[in-house]
Amino acid sequence: EQVVKPVVSVYPAASRAHLEGKSSLLCLASAMFPPLVQFSWKRQKENGHLEDLPPAEGEQLEFRELGCTAAIRVIDQDALHTYKYRCYVQHEAGTVDETEQG
Repeated sequence: EQVVKPVVSVYPAASRAHLEGKSSLLCLASAMFPPLVQFSWKRQKENGHLEDLPPAEGEQLEFRELGCTAAIRVIDQDALHTYKYRCYVQHEAGTVDETEQG
């Protein structure tokens, strides 16, 4: 079968984490073949450089369904107001990235 790049979308994810001053971002990769992908994140201040997330910044949960894979990243709410977060999806066909819409 033909190798197909993923379609990547980033959404704010509803969770109970906001009660502890946390927010969640959902990065969804779908419609790719083969279905194996790896997620990574960077963040960017307005008019600033892209930077790696500090190791202490957030946990990441991943789950796979037929035809799509998702990662949920938990981050501080304060940081969400300061930075735009960008999700990178590494795939056999290349890397695809998408910025959270906010």
